[in-house]
Amino acid sequence: MTLPLVTAVVPTRNRRQTTLRFLAAMAGQTYGALRVVVVDADSSDGTVAAIRRQHPQVTVVAAGEGDFWAGATNRGVRRALAAGTDYVLTINDDAVVPSDYVERMVALAQRHGCGILGSRIDLLAEPGRIWALGTRTDWGTDRFLRLSHHDELASQLDPALAAAEVLPAEAMPGNGVLIRREVFGRVGLYDARWLPHYHADSEWVMRAVRCGIEARVTPGVVVLNDFGDEQKRLPLGSLRGLLFTFFHPKSHLYLPAVAAILWRHCPPAQRWPTLRALVGRFLRMKR
Repeated sequence: MTLPLVTAVVPTRNRRQTTLRFLAAMAGQTYGALRVVVVDADSSDGTVAAIRRQHPQVTVVAAGEGDFWAGATNRGVRRALAAGTDYVLTINDDAVVPSDYVERMVALAQRHGCGILGSRIDLLAEPGRIWALGTRTDWGTDRFLRLSHHDELASQLDPALAAAEVLPAEAMPGNGVLIRREVFGRVGLYDARWLPHYHADSEWVMRAVRCGIEARVTPGVVVLNDFGDEQKRLPLGSLRGLLFTFFHPKSHLYLPAVAAILWRHCPPAQRWPTLRALVGRFLRMKR
């Protein structure tokens, strides 16, 4: 039986050693029909040369510094679709995965007919502590997108939930998401204009769900995320820091991204309570 072709799309910028660690894990995958597309956003640390030297089978696509996550990922998705892939795997270069990761994800997606299947994400520094098992909405609060089961121990999950092969999800982070090619045909690409970096992944899944496409996550296949909360800490102590917080695409409070999600997905009756809660959060952060 012919295996469906999977293309991993991996954006990167100036993280040579991290990217090479990830590519080594991809080279060791047990799945026999896997391609990798690295989208490099004008790295200056020798990332591209190192990839071409150590992993010549990997396709490298050039992106601009201003593409950020959504724009870079879109470039890779376009290349993968044009080359005839059956599935796109969006995944970050700081992910650490076992050798059977892709094989298990494809098996689950095919067994359950998943158009979108996300991984459980644990912290690399503490495997077994969940960073996200999908994302849920909580309108009317100051954190209307919440990482499901964030900071919980996998060993303490409800047994029925932990034993499930797949679970429904409203949205999910883009680190370790297997997507059938047909879904992009119905939903389109990530919104690089209004959500260039943070939340573009969740918003895309929310659009897909609104189109009637079921999104699933699996508690049993894990990506280890080389991530710390300090990476999202915002510099609120100065005018320059405030401008970054609300007007820089790499801030998770980037106002155009927040506004786009609220306008497109928040129930109208919950928009004002959600905005009020966000303002209250900002005032507390300033104290």
